[in-house]
Amino acid sequence: MRIPNLNLQSSFDNRAFSFLPDLISLRRALHQHPEISGQESWTSALLAEELKQLGLAVRTGMDGHGIVADLVTNPAAPTVALRVDMDALPIQETNEAPYRSQVPGVMHACGHDVHSAIGVGTAAVLTHLKDHLRGNVRFLFQPEEEEVTGALRMIRAGALRDPVPEAIFGLHVAPLPAGQIAWTDGLFLAGFDHFLCTLTPQESALISASQLNAIAARCVQAILRFNAWELPETWSEMQAFWDQMQAGPHALRHFIIYDASLDPENPAAWPGQFGIGIKAANPHLRRTALGRIKATLNTLCRASQTEYRLEPMGTMPDMRNDAGLVHHAVPALEAVLGKQALIKLEAAFPFNCEDFAFFTEIIPGAMFWLGAADPDQGKYALLHTPDFDVDERCLLTGTAAMAAVLVNQLANLSGYDPH
Repeated sequence: MRIPNLNLQSSFDNRAFSFLPDLISLRRALHQHPEISGQESWTSALLAEELKQLGLAVRTGMDGHGIVADLVTNPAAPTVALRVDMDALPIQETNEAPYRSQVPGVMHACGHDVHSAIGVGTAAVLTHLKDHLRGNVRFLFQPEEEEVTGALRMIRAGALRDPVPEAIFGLHVAPLPAGQIAWTDGLFLAGFDHFLCTLTPQESALISASQLNAIAARCVQAILRFNAWELPETWSEMQAFWDQMQAGPHALRHFIIYDASLDPENPAAWPGQFGIGIKAANPHLRRTALGRIKATLNTLCRASQTEYRLEPMGTMPDMRNDAGLVHHAVPALEAVLGKQALIKLEAAFPFNCEDFAFFTEIIPGAMFWLGAADPDQGKYALLHTPDFDVDERCLLTGTAAMAAVLVNQLANLSGYDPH
C-alpha cells in the first residue's frame, strides 16, 4: 500500500483522495474472500503482509488468527492501541456488485472488511507521520468478534502487554450517511446475559415431546412481547431511530431488549429447550428483566404442568466509552472532518453488543460509529443483512478519523498541546 501524504489538520484534499483507491482495493479483496469466526487464516495472512510492508513489527497467530502490529517510535514513550475486527458472517450475499463474496453462504455483512482496510490505512498514515508521533501505536486485528470470543483470546495471548497501552480505540460502520462520525461519552453498546431454559414435565404429568416444544414456543412468545423497542428494518426507520438516539428520551436511555428463541436449525433436537438473552442499559435493568422473565415462566409452567431450569450460558459487560478519552478526541475529529460531520448521541444503540468491551475492562477505551451509507446508490449499511454494502468513501473518513484520534491521544499523554 502506498503511504499517503495526508495532512490530518485539514479537510480532505486531492492528496488524501489519492489514497482512497488503495483502501478500496484492499476492502474489496477482503469482501470477496470472507471467512467466518475462527477461520480467518487467509484474511490474517493478507493483512499481516500489508502491515509488514509498512515496516511494522508484526506478530501473528495470537491465540488463533489474531495479529498484533507495533509502530514503535520510542520504547520509553506511551503506547495507544487501535482495534479492528476481521471475521465475516454465515449469510448469503444478494448484491450483484463485481466485488461480491465469492464464498457461498458467507459474506462481510457487518463491515469488518471496512474496519480491516481502515486499520491498514491508519497504519500507513501514521507510518508516514512517525517522526512526529509522541509515542507508539499498537494495531490489534481481532478475529472472532461475531462469536464474542476473539477479544478475550487476544487478551490472554498478551495483546495488551509489553507494553500495556494507555488507551484503546475502535470504530464500527453504521447506517448513517458516509462522512459522519457519531459519538457518545457513555454507554456505546450494551452487554448481555444469556441463559438456556429447559422445561420438564411435572412428576405426575404426561406430556409428549411435541407438547413440550409447544409450551416452549409459548414461553418464547411471551418473553418477546415484553419488548418496547424493535430493530428498525428500513433506511427511513433506521434514520428515525438515530434521531431518537440523538434526542435521548428517558425510555431509550433505560432500554431493555429481550431475546428468546428455539433452536433455529433443529427445534425438535432437545424438546422443551430455548435460549433467552437480555440486553439492557445497565446491569440493574438486566437483573430486573430476569426477574420479570422468571415470573412469567412461573405462571406459564404452573398452568402447563411443567417446571423450568435456567442455566447461565454467558455474559458480556457493557461497552462504555471513557468520557475523558472521547472529550479529548472530539476536537481532533472536528479538525479533520469538520464540526458538521460529528453527531453526539444521548442514548446507545440497544440491539447489538461488542466484545471490544473486554478490552475496556482492562484499559480505558472508546469506540465511534462510522457513517457508511449512501441511499442514492442503494448502499444502506444495514448490519447483518444480505444486501449489506457501503459507500466506500467511508474508508477515507475512518482512516483520517482514527489517525487523528491516535495522534491526538499520544500528544495528550505526553503533555504536548497540539493546538
